[in-house]
Amino acid sequence: MNTPAHAIFNLAILGRKKQPDWNPLIIWGALIPDLAMFGFYAWLKLLDIPEAQIWNVEYYRPFWQDVFDFFNSIPLALVGIAIALYFSKTGLALLFSSVVLHCLQDLPLHVDDGHRHFWPLSQFRFESPVSYWDPNHYGNIAAPIELALMIVASIYVFRRVRSRWTKGLLIVSNVLPLLVVLYFTVVI
Repeated sequence: MNTPAHAIFNLAILGRKKQPDWNPLIIWGALIPDLAMFGFYAWLKLLDIPEAQIWNVEYYRPFWQDVFDFFNSIPLALVGIAIALYFSKTGLALLFSSVVLHCLQDLPLHVDDGHRHFWPLSQFRFESPVSYWDPNHYGNIAAPIELALMIVASIYVFRRVRSRWTKGLLIVSNVLPLLVVLYFTVVI
């Protein structure tokens, strides 16, 4: 699932109109599992590593897999929720809840590029038959469905958020994936 979709879905599920100060924490929780991936990609691009090597070789190196799995660990996020609730920190509990939602949203949409979501308790890696991007695994069906759901969730969230900044981010978060889909379906 694309990263903006996680943030939008999580805002739709966890956000409250009366608690707009929680929205940034929900958004950060939706982004945390993918932040290591962005750092990984930026680092290797700085080293001038070719795209094919980044995604076919480097991505699968044990060190990087451990880093990605740490940030995508449902058990670690559940510990975070428990600690936050124990100290009555609702916003932090929502941040970690958003991490869990991100991981649950990823489970059915990763074929061989998913994470060990139950690390460190298990080395199990769920391999779905469906990919959010790979046309060889229904990505050509999953991606438009994800985009449509993201637009519907954005309309719902748009009416609930107050700041112009957040509304602007919602618009950009929908336009960019839409342009990518149009580019790959019309241009290529």
